[in-house]
Amino acid sequence: MEVLVTGGDTDLGRVIAENYRDAGHQVVITGARRDDLEVAAKELDVDAIVCDNTDPASLEEARSLFPHHLDTIVNVPAPIWDAGDPRTYTLADHAAAWRNALDATMLSTVLTIQLLGDHLRSGGSIISVVPENPREGSADAAIKAAVSNWAEGQATHFGTRGITVNVVASGRSAQEGYAGLGSSAPVAAEIARLALFLSTPAARHITGQTMHVSSGALAQIG
Repeated sequence: MEVLVTGGDTDLGRVIAENYRDAGHQVVITGARRDDLEVAAKELDVDAIVCDNTDPASLEEARSLFPHHLDTIVNVPAPIWDAGDPRTYTLADHAAAWRNALDATMLSTVLTIQLLGDHLRSGGSIISVVPENPREGSADAAIKAAVSNWAEGQATHFGTRGITVNVVASGRSAQEGYAGLGSSAPVAAEIARLALFLSTPAARHITGQTMHVSSGALAQIG
């Protein structure tokens, strides 16, 4: 299976790429931060494409470097700008924080699939990752909802080719006093395992869904 993992210059992207590689798949990673990407590619022994998938011009420039045939695309958010303490924001700071969050998670996904959706083989899969459990009313919460809605709509579109489209999101972690199932498991590893499962024939019946990993903790406890 040929797999493209975006955000390969992030810790999460690297964990996901490693999981696919260890399962015997051919992996290509992308990212805008050349040094971090090249280190990851060398240590994982996978191919890498330097590009910023929040930037249409950068993606177009790299178009010819992408594999012509893919079985899975895993969209991992681009590195997010450290916006600081929201309590100190000016109006311009609020605008910048929302735009950055939108670009890193939503726009990067939309542009990647717009460019490479036709490269997917029939029976393939698209998996978009939301790595944090956002606080209610935040930019990240709004963007998570947008990613989920986008995936649901794209599932109908790509379903004509037998391609599944799903979201893997981080849910609430286990709370004090709750014995979750494997509550010590790092969320990144859980996300990677679920993404890999959604790429297999065993998951062909799952599409248009947002699935949460949370070390076995319920979304609401008590």
